Amino acid sequence: MLKSLKDACLRGTNAVIITNIPKRFPTYFKEQYAIAAKDMIDSYIRQLNPQNYGMRLTPYFAFHNHAKIIMTENIVYWGSSNYSDESSRNFECGTISTDKNLITYLKETLFIEEQRRSVPFYKYNFAIALANLESLIPACKAARQKLFDAAFESWSDYETGFKDAWTYRTHDSGVTVGFLRGFLDFFSHFDDALDVIDSIIDDYCERDELPEKVEMLQDLFEEYRKLFEDFLEDITTLFEELEQMAGYDVSYEACRKVSDEYGMEAYDENLDYYLEKAMDEANGEYSSLIEEAEPTIRDALESLDSMVASFQQLYDNLLQLLVINPRIDNTGVN
Repeated sequence: MLKSLKDACLRGTNAVIITNIPKRFPTYFKEQYAIAAKDMIDSYIRQLNPQNYGMRLTPYFAFHNHAKIIMTENIVYWGSSNYSDESSRNFECGTISTDKNLITYLKETLFIEEQRRSVPFYKYNFAIALANLESLIPACKAARQKLFDAAFESWSDYETGFKDAWTYRTHDSGVTVGFLRGFLDFFSHFDDALDVIDSIIDDYCERDELPEKVEMLQDLFEEYRKLFEDFLEDITTLFEELEQMAGYDVSYEACRKVSDEYGMEAYDENLDYYLEKAMDEANGEYSSLIEEAEPTIRDALESLDSMVASFQQLYDNLLQLLVINPRIDNTGVN
């Protein structure tokens, strides 16, 4: 089961496990019991370490729990099976249901309550936020590269020593209307990607216990939220400015000029002349629009660089909070 879970997490699925740890007890009357419990606790920590699951597994430990439930958005099983080799040889009972109302009830009431009462793997439970950031950082870099490739091209001549250099494209821009729409749609999905950070901070605030490290993260997260809101606003404004250039159709404009401006002259032996004249004028207007858009595109690239830096700073700070919860191991065995 863990292999299937790992494969799913590494494909981008978020999962939660709530489990007991066999041989772990509130107290140990003999050292040998504590040693046996320590070995089992270490095994569970090793096997359920979120870093082995691309940080998309969120483990909890419920030391008084004996229920067995496995659930997705569409199906749920509950019963007596322990999901072990021993259970495969036993007579077990269980129920499978696809009732959406039941699944919603279990997810939003029973499951949430059990999570609240359980001990999370990490002292500060930001694993999912780290997983999201691990996706966001390369995605943001890739988007930045995509915009750069659409607006710049490699060039080499005597001045560059025949080594490739990047120059702004003034005659043929890849920044089209479709490109801009896809770009903005891509970033709109970032909006709630890190809400889990806000939720965990709120949880500490409700309990009136905001550790210093989490308080520092709260300040950083608020800065990030402000930066992201400004970034989206800036990018939207920048791309509105680019819209005229991105939507300019040289062929359409050339045909319009022939029809509207040169209609009286563009016929018979003069037609080819005016077609070429209209095309040259349309190309010239398009080149002017591209040149005027250069500062806007460079601003957009700088905004993307700022977002990558912000994501990286959040990621680095969250990594410092990845401490295994000391409440898991109660054996006192080193």
